[in-house]
Amino acid sequence: MKKAINLGNIEPIDYRRVATLNFSKLSQKERMYYLKNAANLTEQEARILQAGKIELEAADRMIENVVGTIQIPIGIATNFVINGKKFLVPMATEQKSIISSASKTAEWTLPTGGFKACNTGSVMIGQIQVFKIRNYERAKHQIFAHKQEILSLANTQSSTRRAVGLRVRELKSLHMLLVELLVDVKDSMGANIVDSMCEAVAPLIESLTKGKVNLRIVSNLATERLVRVETTIKEDLIGGENIVSRIVDACAFAQEDPFRGATHNKGILNGVSAVLLAVGNDIRAVEAGAHAFAALSGRYSPLSSWIKNSNGDLGGLFEMPMAVGTVGGSASSHPIARICLKILGVKRATELGEVAASAGLACNFFALYSLVTRG
Repeated sequence: MKKAINLGNIEPIDYRRVATLNFSKLSQKERMYYLKNAANLTEQEARILQAGKIELEAADRMIENVVGTIQIPIGIATNFVINGKKFLVPMATEQKSIISSASKTAEWTLPTGGFKACNTGSVMIGQIQVFKIRNYERAKHQIFAHKQEILSLANTQSSTRRAVGLRVRELKSLHMLLVELLVDVKDSMGANIVDSMCEAVAPLIESLTKGKVNLRIVSNLATERLVRVETTIKEDLIGGENIVSRIVDACAFAQEDPFRGATHNKGILNGVSAVLLAVGNDIRAVEAGAHAFAALSGRYSPLSSWIKNSNGDLGGLFEMPMAVGTVGGSASSHPIARICLKILGVKRATELGEVAASAGLACNFFALYSLVTRG
């Protein structure tokens, strides 16, 4: 089910010419001064970011039964170069050392060009469950015969985000069909529009199949929306051949044992979720997709792999679904999320996914490095 992704070639960067930034050595005032200039923040944006909270009136528009808010620290991971572009990466987390770990790993990737990332686009899957079908072959034939009608009806729900494909799966053990809409949701996460499209076409699906429609909802296993990241870390930067081999052995442990695999993947999500929380994305949806993807083969596996390459250096590769958005939801309504997106400097959801994945691979590496060295 995985799509082939072409990473292309990124020229190595002379890390001596890339200004590594050590936020831990700056005062809070100095950090904000740097950010204001680097991200072109206004005085009001700087005040909102430093205050770190939203008014109850704004919170009341976001969720029901509001009684207060909770603050999570936001820090900046530095030294990230992804596809040749430098990033300051906001991360929201309560766990100590995640941001410093990501920053240190990113610094170690600079001599080999930083991170290389790519994606398969922004298509989400909507599922329409149909049961009580008497003739499955006829039902499938009718759906495909009226494919364009179904897609056209779905596309009445949005002028920009489009249903671009349709597929049908038969779940024989449950005596049902799944009609799946493939929707290009552009720069939104897409759950709401996909749900709306599924709702819109459900009566037509029911009429065509002579069955009964039950669920009409987006899937969080976004296999049409993958992000892949890779990087190389020079062996001499991390302690030599022995450390490289021990990290490779630790990764093999995760591959064979799901109890270790779960913790291995948690280390990845430390980075992914911290970035996405800072920019107002649905981290529960992304984490659900990650774990489902990890088990797609029938057994739970690590989402990343680390190998020793022909030069003796450490090579890392990471792939997972990344259903994220830069517009809509909290990404648009939460003032601090909007400021964090401005600091990050991304407009497209696909690029946001690549940054989050790079942070995930960075955190994964440093967790393994720590475990095989100081413990």
